[in-house]
Amino acid sequence: MSAKAGAGARSSIEISEEILKRIRAGKYAPGDTLSQYELAAEFATSRTPIREALRFLEAKRVISLTASGRAEVATPTLRGVREAFQIRAELEGLAAELAVDWLTDKDLKNLRTCQDGYAHALRRQTTEGKASKWLSYNETFHTIIATASHNERLMEFISEMQNDAVGPILGYASQMPHSLMEENIKQHEEILSALERRDGKVARAAMSNHILRTTDIVTRWMEAG
Repeated sequence: MSAKAGAGARSSIEISEEILKRIRAGKYAPGDTLSQYELAAEFATSRTPIREALRFLEAKRVISLTASGRAEVATPTLRGVREAFQIRAELEGLAAELAVDWLTDKDLKNLRTCQDGYAHALRRQTTEGKASKWLSYNETFHTIIATASHNERLMEFISEMQNDAVGPILGYASQMPHSLMEENIKQHEEILSALERRDGKVARAAMSNHILRTTDIVTRWMEAG
């Protein structure tokens, strides 16, 4: 029996956001099948908003739907990864340059906390399997910088890229051996150091180089697999 929508049932948009959140956290991996029946039961709703949510995510290339309505988490393509990260490198590089004029001492302290947490979580990944933890620290690190740019349109573009393209790619990449991501710790440190010195040009270059280097790491891992 299909679940019926109740007073507290979520909308299709809310459901799509939750599914996307799980993909970004690596909880749903590429190739995983998403059962409409199970999702309807979990969200205490009918299958109609589930289908709407899945179609919405298909339009964003996050999942694929067959003619029968079967849903699978999409596997990022090499071209898709390169294109998304090229755009991200430009947007977040600019954000880092703008942020130097606005970052507060509290912002810098929060960035340091994120950086320390990121390094610790990444190095514990293989022993505790908490990929989503370092992904969360990484996202927060980048979000603090984007927010500090004080450019609302730029922040909107970065947020959209993170939610719809970059996040799912990083969720997929969380399957990589953690050793491949070790150099990201050093790159984050270079970004943070430039921000602490209020050196906008260096911060921009460090951020762009970090993202482009991540592109190389992820695409080489994809090609090898």
